Amino acid sequence: MENLHATAELAHALKMRFGTAPHEPTDQQLQRIVAELQTLARQRQQSTGRAWLAESDWHDAVYKYCPTAGHYKYGAIDNSDLNALLAQAAQGPKQSPPIRR
Repeated sequence: MENLHATAELAHALKMRFGTAPHEPTDQQLQRIVAELQTLARQRQQSTGRAWLAESDWHDAVYKYCPTAGHYKYGAIDNSDLNALLAQAAQGPKQSPPIRR
């Protein structure tokens, strides 16, 4: 993760969207989530010609690495585009795959 501001924004967006504890995701958890999603997007790029991530991919990665996911609710709804934040926070290609719903 290069950009600390973008990393903090991504962590906040994941916390709001998936209801993690205030201390999650940690930097290490966030790095693992990003790495898993980048790998998945690359695999899809190779097999289908398009790199994309579904909402369920985000859900599965967050729940895999953040044990408190789903246990907290926050008052505000965060409408941040997770893929835009991933592109800013992650090392590698500048263009991130779109979310499929």
